[in-house]
Amino acid sequence: MHIVIVSSAPELYRKLFRGLQDIMVYAPAKFECQFDNNTKLDVVFFDAQLGQTLITQYAQFIQQKKQTIKWLVIGAEDVPQALLYLQLGASGILRQVSEQILQDCLQTIATHQLYLDTEWVQILALRHIKKILLPFKTLTAREYDVFCMLAEGYSIAEIAEILLLSTKTAFNCQTQVRKKLNLKTQAQFYALAKKHGLVN
Repeated sequence: MHIVIVSSAPELYRKLFRGLQDIMVYAPAKFECQFDNNTKLDVVFFDAQLGQTLITQYAQFIQQKKQTIKWLVIGAEDVPQALLYLQLGASGILRQVSEQILQDCLQTIATHQLYLDTEWVQILALRHIKKILLPFKTLTAREYDVFCMLAEGYSIAEIAEILLLSTKTAFNCQTQVRKKLNLKTQAQFYALAKKHGLVN
């Protein structure tokens, strides 16, 4: 299996994965060159520190060039962005990485399954469960996502971009959330989310 890691701190990953074979680490500027020289490539790991915009561009680039390549994100901490990567076709999301986690991950995606480490599974499961409980039961799925993101401090423009909505739709969702949950300030959004374990 030929693996590429794209990171703005390539030395960190070279050291971490030095015991594994067929792994190459690139700075972002050199990544696209891999597709020019017909190098065999199976899996690409993107460092979350590259940012959502760059990872999204690279994911779309991969899908245009070679759809069989699997790609994952390492070091993702943000739930809405992790969900966006999964919607874009990521084969997995890792919060942290070690040689053992990488081995588990590679075995999982080799069988065409999605890889989420234990922490991500718990976070996403709890968030999904709490969506159907009071007081959130009155919210639509989209309104619930908007509520969580507002509580995490995202602006309406950022929410629209991440959830692939128009700014007007994101604003309307915010209005409905405020009305249904009787919330007026950002502090109230955060307090309610914290009370229900939706934010740290």
